[in-house]
Amino acid sequence: MVSKRQKFLTVILVIVLAIVIVGGVFGISYMKGDVTFPWQLVETEAKKEEVKEPAKEQKELKVTVKEPKSTEQDKEVAKEEPKEEKEQEPVKEPAALADGDSTGATLDYYGALHVEDGTLVDNTGKAVQLTGVSSHGLSWFPEYVTADSIKSLRDNWGINVIRLAMYTSDYNGYCVGGQDIKDTLKENIDEAVKAATDNDMYVIIDWHILNDSNPNEYKADAIQFFGEMVRKYEDNDNVIYEICNEPNGDTTWEDIKAYANEVIPVIRNVNKDALILVGTPKWSSDLDSVLDAPLDFDNIMYTYHFYAGSHKSSARNALTNALEEGLPVFISEYGFVSADGDGAVDSKEAAKWQEVIDEYQLSSCIWNLSNKAEGSALIASDCDKTADLQYDDLSEQGQYFFDMLKDNTKQTKSNTEKRR
Repeated sequence: MVSKRQKFLTVILVIVLAIVIVGGVFGISYMKGDVTFPWQLVETEAKKEEVKEPAKEQKELKVTVKEPKSTEQDKEVAKEEPKEEKEQEPVKEPAALADGDSTGATLDYYGALHVEDGTLVDNTGKAVQLTGVSSHGLSWFPEYVTADSIKSLRDNWGINVIRLAMYTSDYNGYCVGGQDIKDTLKENIDEAVKAATDNDMYVIIDWHILNDSNPNEYKADAIQFFGEMVRKYEDNDNVIYEICNEPNGDTTWEDIKAYANEVIPVIRNVNKDALILVGTPKWSSDLDSVLDAPLDFDNIMYTYHFYAGSHKSSARNALTNALEEGLPVFISEYGFVSADGDGAVDSKEAAKWQEVIDEYQLSSCIWNLSNKAEGSALIASDCDKTADLQYDDLSEQGQYFFDMLKDNTKQTKSNTEKRR
């Protein structure tokens, strides 16, 4: 029989063993960090709070670093600011002006043109005036109708029209030179039309009859040529068609009318609004014959040519009489020298002709853009440059023309200031 003392000792032993076992387990758990004492809860909460603070700081940093949006906005602002500065800067002259002498002129480009009551007008009905130069024969001086040359004329001289003189029957003419010549001439025309278009200029495609005298001699070629040209440049408002340069010899106005009545419909069938220039008898100087029997087409102008050294008051009277009668006239060729294209400038007669041109706001092209050794060439014969010409590179007539453009610019500016 177990005594009470033994029972007590046994209970004590069990308790001690239980304490040892629990203590051992607890100790091991504590060492592993799986147990948190009550007094450690405060510290843990404090540590959590401490951890939250850096987290907050990171969040704030994220907002400040998160600047793609503000950076893009800054870029946009930065883009706009230089633009504003650029607008405030004075307008710079074209780069070409640093190389070639300039008249200071910038003649207008008016868009599509038409004839109204004998006057050349824009699409609003306002009278307009074209001022420019005519090339010499494209077969002989093609280097003056390149893109660089035409851009230089626009930038430095300020003109707004160039005439492309394509001879028909003279040496290497379109109708006598063979297929290679035809192809080359059309390439020259295409380059010039593109250059004129790029520089806001008008361009006249001139069927330049001369030795063939009567336009009917190569009428079939003319019909084919203008049919091709008008289809190619149908959408160009700046292309003008001159269907015969200077009918001469025994050619009558009736001959020219018969030719025009076949060629003009070829152009009109494709472009009903194209501006067409028609030559007149006696090297484009007989306007009286036209007054008696004008063509029955719209947007037609009749060409008149003069050379100040040979054509004086009687020629001017013939022109002004026709203008007063309401005949639409375009001076597609003129010079300040003699009618043979040579000689010195007749400045006295040239000034009188210029007065008529200004009074009636006549459109005109001076003959000729080349360095040929003759008085009518605008460039000195010893000058090989084709662009960015200096004043000293010009012939006597070239300098006279340059000065005229410059004086007209000054006068225009003066009149504008007075109106203010």
